[in-house]
Amino acid sequence: MKIYFDGCSSTWGSELKNPNNSRFSKLVCDHFGADEYNIARRGCSDKRLVRNLLETDLSPYDCVIVQFTCKNRTECWSEKMNTWVTFRNQIQRSIFNFRPKQREPMSKEEKEFVLYYWKHFYSDKLGIMNELIYYNAIRNILKDKKHLIIGIAGWGQTVQAPVDINFTEYTTASRGHPDENAHKVFAEKIIKSLESDT
Repeated sequence: MKIYFDGCSSTWGSELKNPNNSRFSKLVCDHFGADEYNIARRGCSDKRLVRNLLETDLSPYDCVIVQFTCKNRTECWSEKMNTWVTFRNQIQRSIFNFRPKQREPMSKEEKEFVLYYWKHFYSDKLGIMNELIYYNAIRNILKDKKHLIIGIAGWGQTVQAPVDINFTEYTTASRGHPDENAHKVFAEKIIKSLESDT
């Protein structure tokens, strides 16, 4: 058995002492005796979740579990860096979050584009609509595959789409990510949901 996981820092295991052993994806896989395939990335967007599903052969996976991220994040292709660049707007500041292997910082033009996007295009209404579009795309991609779409509320952004499990209250580490106890609670609820679905 092999389970596919994707999401942001909450699924990646940020602020856990040993994410590879204590994040909820590992706990779920341990319970089922399954191989864990976790491609979550800190700071990623829902758009990336859809792109990963489209670019991945899902046939080796018995189940897919996708965690929705903050609706204000997005990504774009950078010809200069020949990679996808994720950008997000957090409270009172813009953070440009690059893939760890990217060697060059964002160009002046790319920074101007990101700031222009936040100032002139992004709104909460757009974020909610994008979330619903990505949600429906994921449901369609996974219609013939056992799956769960989960939400993990973070930094005041609850998931608006009708996800299978929406974690809105949980214990956190110092910077606001789910702590080890929260990951155990997440795993228990995911396991219960998967077992009741068989």
